[in-house]
Amino acid sequence: MKRTTIEIDEDLLARAKRALGLGTTRATVEEALRRAADQGDAEFAELRERQLRLLQHFDAGIDAQVLASEDMWR
Repeated sequence: MKRTTIEIDEDLLARAKRALGLGTTRATVEEALRRAADQGDAEFAELRERQLRLLQHFDAGIDAQVLASEDMWR
């Protein structure tokens, strides 16, 4: 855990508390961060899957494993 001090728009925080059904600022911020991180992870996974499906349509002469690996960017 890290303790930090930030300025938060009070109206936005109140809206988030209502939307998430949470009563404390800490719980609301943590849940909002968790949801944002989960959404980002899901979007990245979906993009990766779409890219891999696209690579499968290329000729057999292209090594999709290399293209999908970190070696591609070296």
